[in-house]
Amino acid sequence: MKAIFVSCGQFTEAEKNLGKAIVEITRSITNTETFFAEQVQDLNGLESNILEALRDCIGFITVLHPRGEILRPDRSIFTRASVWIEQEIAIATYIRLIEKRTIPVIAFIHESVGREGIRDLLHLNPIRFNSESEVLAALPKLLRAWTIASPSGIQLTMEAGGKRSQDGHRIRDLRVYVNNDSNKRISTFTGLVCIPRGLLKHWSSTYPSEVPPQDSKYRCFRFSEEGRGPISPHESKRLLFLTQYCFQCAVEDTRDDPTIGSLLVSDSRIEVKLWADDREYSAESTLEDLEKNANERRE
Repeated sequence: MKAIFVSCGQFTEAEKNLGKAIVEITRSITNTETFFAEQVQDLNGLESNILEALRDCIGFITVLHPRGEILRPDRSIFTRASVWIEQEIAIATYIRLIEKRTIPVIAFIHESVGREGIRDLLHLNPIRFNSESEVLAALPKLLRAWTIASPSGIQLTMEAGGKRSQDGHRIRDLRVYVNNDSNKRISTFTGLVCIPRGLLKHWSSTYPSEVPPQDSKYRCFRFSEEGRGPISPHESKRLLFLTQYCFQCAVEDTRDDPTIGSLLVSDSRIEVKLWADDREYSAESTLEDLEKNANERRE
């Protein structure tokens, strides 16, 4: 089974609850199956399940909790992490480096835990934390920045187009793509994109594809295979092109202090969903992440 591997301590109830919460958040945001050993009940045995899940994983999330202090030969005191977690990191590292597989990684480490073993040679860039709540607060944004295919091979992505000027404002285009990395032709599909209303102040009217939103703060647009055609196996296709979204208009629309408005708008989300073959696929991105990715492409 292709899944995101969650490597988290299970010694305390707080650690088990954290692992379960990570699973729920990850499934919700990535629309992808997850593996967390605490939830596994299988006759193959725990060790076999873990190794198989690591071998097949398409993403890796790890949380290192402290497991006590050790006295080194030089008399220094060192706080170690779970041996299980360290081993899982080592195996995931082997898969990435030796098998030349791309596996996105998110790592958290308690501030008391030191560096040792293979972790001392890696560039995991773990995020330090004091409490489990800090992990849960940081995780959603990190997951939304991942580029990861669903187990079926269908992946939705969004990107911001190049900047241009209109009415004295700097505006961008929103582009929605689907990547069909499966061997199946998608003949029919339906999609929906929802974008914060304040971003579209340069749009003065409604459009045939526009549908009533569930949240009045958004404008929503449907699309389908009509005018776009089917999606062939191993084809990447642009599904939607929305013009003239404007960050400055959205800030002004908040009617708050410009600094506060800018922060609120940066964290606002654009959502897209696709329904095909009785399955739902989704993607989310904040304006901040779209802007960052566009600047990295130097558009």
